Amino acid sequence: MNCRIIDIHTHIYPVALARRAMEVTGHENDDFKKLPIRENLLARMREAGVDLSVNLPVVSKPQNQGEVNRFAKESARKNIISFGGLHPDCENVIEELEKLKDMEMAGIKFHPPFQKVHLEDPKYGEMWRKINELGFPVLIHMGTARIVRPYDLYPSGIRKILKSAPDIPIIMAHMGSFCMMKNPNENLENLPENVFIDTAMSAELEEAGEFEEIVRKFGTKRVLYGCDFPYGSQKAAIARIKDSSFSDSEKEDMLWRNAAKILKAVGKLPENIEL
Repeated sequence: MNCRIIDIHTHIYPVALARRAMEVTGHENDDFKKLPIRENLLARMREAGVDLSVNLPVVSKPQNQGEVNRFAKESARKNIISFGGLHPDCENVIEELEKLKDMEMAGIKFHPPFQKVHLEDPKYGEMWRKINELGFPVLIHMGTARIVRPYDLYPSGIRKILKSAPDIPIIMAHMGSFCMMKNPNENLENLPENVFIDTAMSAELEEAGEFEEIVRKFGTKRVLYGCDFPYGSQKAAIARIKDSSFSDSEKEDMLWRNAAKILKAVGKLPENIEL
């Protein structure tokens, strides 16, 4: 099947920081063509047939807030758009949110373990209410990778966040954490329609049957294709969806249409991609 493809989950960095960004996976000495810079993402997009990628900057320290988002803004192209990174503990977080709105960022990205924050903590209630007021879609790193960390966030935490931000699209990365680490006390049940999951570093790592079971329970209208470039493979994640037993229409929902609806609602869907 041939269809549009929107990758909701990628990362790019300034050339000077690209190798440092790969240290988390031990690939900091990889060939230059594999590093997470814009030119390499564009090359991978051409190879995989991806029409649009969303860059997700991570503000690991409050003092890096401005610098990270300036790079994200400058990196945008007609086929790469950026969310804004936000550290919940930065000074004047409400003002920072207004800045991201003025910068015309497409949404907000959080990474609780890297930022060392409990996003569900009531002290962030004002922040979440402001995000809800501004209408920003939010994408959050979910679950853990190799070891459990004290700031890992699971769907139960999202349920708490929804009390302050009930209206915005909330995208739970890594299929809500199910691929990163199975947690018997967590599930994707009874989450409202504005909560989504992406397939980043999950779809291609799940057994095919398990991937399809999770998607069928959650619903294909709430699954977004993402690869987590440079840590995941665009081709492999696309193949997992295309090779599944879902209908062509359901595959299109996951590969681009669901993401397109979210981006269109905030005025960030490029004109060359029509719903």
